[in-house]
Amino acid sequence: MSDLIAKFMEPALFWELFWYGLSGVCSTIVSQVGYSLCFRKLHLSNVWAKSLSWFAAATTAFFMMRWLAFASTATGFWESAWLFYSTRIGTVIVTVTLMWVMMDCWLKWDLRDRERVRNEYGWWPEIINLIVTILEIAINYFIAKFWVF
Repeated sequence: MSDLIAKFMEPALFWELFWYGLSGVCSTIVSQVGYSLCFRKLHLSNVWAKSLSWFAAATTAFFMMRWLAFASTATGFWESAWLFYSTRIGTVIVTVTLMWVMMDCWLKWDLRDRERVRNEYGWWPEIINLIVTILEIAINYFIAKFWVF
């Protein structure tokens, strides 16, 4: 398998991308499930649901990236945690703002009416959240790769 990987890219880069991708998949699942639970079951607002699901997903991503994707990091645990969360605060501001603009301003959905959300919107809140999360993962890779770890 190493020979096949080496034909396309450096094996170390392949495994870094593989583990980063797995971290992204796991954190996306945590984000999606967390958002849906907070929004639909706990009846939190769109912004609070996204914020809490972001924190759970960011924590999942930090530990997976710290120990798997960027295991050869030269920074200490607390230093990398500080850099990771401080940069992620910037990206969460962007993603929560995107969620607010897309759902509350652009689509003008009154998400407080749970019955209407269930009947008229279907899975659109989760689909929009997934699109925003994928954009967030791409931005976060470059930040983690070149600045944090």
